[in-house]
Amino acid sequence: MTRARLLLLAALLGLALAAPAGASLTKEPVQTLVLAKGQVLKITVASNPTTGFRWMLAVQPDPKVIKLLSQNYKAFDPKRMGGGGTETWAFQAVGRGRVKINLVYLRPWEKNKPPARSRQVEVEVR
Repeated sequence: MTRARLLLLAALLGLALAAPAGASLTKEPVQTLVLAKGQVLKITVASNPTTGFRWMLAVQPDPKVIKLLSQNYKAFDPKRMGGGGTETWAFQAVGRGRVKINLVYLRPWEKNKPPARSRQVEVEVR
Protein backbone atom coordinates (compact mmCIF):
# COMPACT_ATOMS: atom_id res chain seq x y z
CA MET A 1 0.00 0.00 0.00
CA THR A 2 1.43 3.39 -0.91
CA ARG A 3 2.28 5.96 1.71
CA ALA A 4 -0.48 8.27 0.44
CA ARG A 5 -3.10 5.54 0.83
CA LEU A 6 -1.88 4.73 4.33
CA LEU A 7 -2.14 8.41 5.29
CA LEU A 8 -5.61 8.61 3.75
CA LEU A 9 -6.71 5.50 5.65
CA ALA A 10 -5.34 6.90 8.92
CA ALA A 11 -7.13 10.22 8.32
CA LEU A 12 -10.43 8.48 7.54
CA LEU A 13 -10.17 6.32 10.64
CA GLY A 14 -9.60 9.49 12.67
CA LEU A 15 -12.69 11.03 11.12
CA ALA A 16 -14.65 7.90 11.95
CA LEU A 17 -14.19 8.73 15.61
CA ALA A 18 -15.21 12.38 15.21
CA ALA A 19 -18.18 13.57 17.24
CA PRO A 20 -19.87 16.90 17.91
CA ALA A 21 -18.73 19.15 20.75
CA GLY A 22 -19.79 17.70 24.08
CA ALA A 23 -20.08 14.15 22.74
CA SER A 24 -17.11 11.82 22.50
CA LEU A 25 -17.10 8.45 20.77
CA THR A 26 -14.45 5.74 20.99
CA LYS A 27 -14.13 2.29 19.48
CA GLU A 28 -15.84 0.68 22.47
CA PRO A 29 -18.91 -1.36 21.46
CA VAL A 30 -21.08 0.28 24.17
CA GLN A 31 -20.82 3.90 25.30
CA THR A 32 -22.88 6.37 27.31
CA LEU A 33 -23.17 10.01 26.24
CA VAL A 34 -24.98 13.02 27.67
CA LEU A 35 -26.50 15.40 25.12
CA ALA A 36 -28.34 18.69 25.37
CA LYS A 37 -31.67 19.15 23.60
CA GLY A 38 -30.98 20.10 19.97
CA GLN A 39 -27.48 18.62 19.92
CA VAL A 40 -26.62 16.35 16.99
CA LEU A 41 -24.80 13.06 17.50
CA LYS A 42 -22.99 11.46 14.57
CA ILE A 43 -21.96 7.82 14.67
CA THR A 44 -19.56 6.77 11.91
CA VAL A 45 -18.85 3.10 11.28
CA ALA A 46 -16.85 1.15 8.70
CA SER A 47 -19.13 -0.30 6.05
CA ASN A 48 -19.03 -2.20 2.77
CA PRO A 49 -22.47 -2.64 1.19
CA THR A 50 -21.00 -4.54 -1.78
CA THR A 51 -20.68 -7.56 0.55
CA GLY A 52 -24.41 -7.57 1.27
CA PHE A 53 -23.86 -6.36 4.83
CA ARG A 54 -25.57 -3.20 5.99
CA TRP A 55 -25.97 -1.28 9.20
CA MET A 56 -29.48 -1.21 10.64
CA LEU A 57 -31.14 -0.03 13.82
CA ALA A 58 -31.91 -3.13 15.90
CA VAL A 59 -34.75 -1.22 17.61
CA GLN A 60 -36.07 2.25 16.85
CA PRO A 61 -35.12 4.61 19.71
CA ASP A 62 -37.89 6.64 21.36
CA PRO A 63 -38.68 9.49 18.90
CA LYS A 64 -39.67 11.75 21.82
CA VAL A 65 -36.02 11.65 22.99
CA ILE A 66 -33.92 11.33 19.83
CA LYS A 67 -34.66 11.28 16.11
CA LEU A 68 -32.73 9.98 13.12
CA LEU A 69 -31.75 12.86 10.84
CA SER A 70 -29.76 11.03 8.18
CA GLN A 71 -27.85 7.91 7.21
CA ASN A 72 -25.15 8.30 4.54
CA TYR A 73 -22.53 6.01 2.99
CA LYS A 74 -19.25 7.35 1.60
CA ALA A 75 -16.83 5.09 -0.28
CA PHE A 76 -13.12 5.41 0.48
CA ASP A 77 -12.46 5.42 -3.28
CA PRO A 78 -15.63 5.65 -5.42
CA LYS A 79 -13.73 4.38 -8.48
CA ARG A 80 -12.79 1.13 -6.74
CA MET A 81 -15.56 -1.48 -6.68
CA GLY A 82 -15.88 -3.33 -3.38
CA GLY A 83 -13.43 -1.07 -1.60
CA GLY A 84 -15.63 -0.21 1.36
CA GLY A 85 -16.08 3.08 3.13
CA THR A 86 -17.83 4.66 6.08
CA GLU A 87 -21.46 5.06 7.01
CA THR A 88 -22.54 8.00 9.15
CA TRP A 89 -25.74 8.04 11.16
CA ALA A 90 -26.86 11.45 12.47
CA PHE A 91 -29.31 11.75 15.37
CA GLN A 92 -30.73 14.85 17.05
CA ALA A 93 -31.65 15.07 20.72
CA VAL A 94 -35.25 16.34 20.86
CA GLY A 95 -36.47 15.76 24.43
CA ARG A 96 -35.38 14.71 27.90
CA GLY A 97 -34.86 11.05 28.61
CA ARG A 98 -32.63 8.03 28.04
CA VAL A 99 -32.41 5.83 24.95
CA LYS A 100 -30.18 3.17 23.49
CA ILE A 101 -29.08 3.42 19.88
CA ASN A 102 -28.19 -0.11 18.82
CA LEU A 103 -26.72 -0.47 15.33
CA VAL A 104 -26.15 -3.96 13.94
CA TYR A 105 -24.14 -4.93 10.85
CA LEU A 106 -25.75 -7.85 9.06
CA ARG A 107 -27.12 -9.29 5.86
CA PRO A 108 -30.88 -8.69 6.13
CA TRP A 109 -31.82 -11.98 4.45
CA GLU A 110 -29.77 -14.11 6.88
CA LYS A 111 -32.45 -14.31 9.57
CA ASN A 112 -30.82 -16.91 11.85
CA LYS A 113 -27.31 -15.44 12.00
CA PRO A 114 -26.12 -12.99 14.64
CA PRO A 115 -24.83 -9.60 13.48
CA ALA A 116 -21.23 -9.55 12.28
CA ARG A 117 -20.70 -6.36 14.31
CA SER A 118 -22.68 -4.05 16.53
CA ARG A 119 -22.37 -0.57 17.97
CA GLN A 120 -24.41 0.55 20.94
CA VAL A 121 -24.61 4.08 22.32
CA GLU A 122 -26.63 4.91 25.40
CA VAL A 123 -27.80 8.52 25.28
CA GLU A 124 -29.15 10.70 28.05
CA VAL A 125 -30.74 13.94 26.90
CA ARG A 126 -30.91 16.68 29.53
